[in-house]
Amino acid sequence: MWQPDGWGQTRIGLLTPHADIVPEAEFSALAPDGISIHAARIPFGAYKPGGTMEPTIADAPVRAMADPPAVDDAAEMLAMAPLHAIVFGFTSSSFIRGAADDAALKSRLETRTRGIPVVITCAAAATAMAALSAKRVALISPPWFSPAPVSNCGRIFEVDLPRSSKSN
Repeated sequence: MWQPDGWGQTRIGLLTPHADIVPEAEFSALAPDGISIHAARIPFGAYKPGGTMEPTIADAPVRAMADPPAVDDAAEMLAMAPLHAIVFGFTSSSFIRGAADDAALKSRLETRTRGIPVVITCAAAATAMAALSAKRVALISPPWFSPAPVSNCGRIFEVDLPRSSKSN
C-alpha cells in the first residue's frame, strides 16, 4: 500500500544549529499534510559533544551563528533541493543582533538561494503580530539566554508592531 514519502507538495528548508533537534521536530509536528521539512545543519559553537551546552549560552557563539561563511554555505547547499522557502531557525541570534541585522542576513542569504525566499523567524513573528494587530504580547525567554538577549527581545517586536502596542 502506498505511503507518503516525506516529499510534500510544499517543501520548506530549515537551517538549524548542528546539534539542535528541536526546530526540525517542531516544524515537522506543526506542518500540515502536504508540507515537508528538510533541514541543513550549521555549526554552533555553544554545543558540546552530545548536544549539551552550558546553562547560559554566551553571546559570542549566538552572534556568530548568523555570520558567514557557514550559514551562507548551508543555505546555498539547502537551496539545491527543490524547495519553496528556507527558514533560518535560530531566533536567539535575532535577540543578540537585532532587526536590522536580521534584514541584512535575509538579503545576504537570498543571494545564495537561487531565488528561494528566506524567512527569519523573529521578523516573521513580528510581521504576523502586526498583521493580527497585536496590542499586547507576552514574551517568555528560555533559561539559557544571557541578560542581553532577554532585554533585547522586546525591542525586536516593537520595531514592527503597530504603534499602539508599544504603550500597552
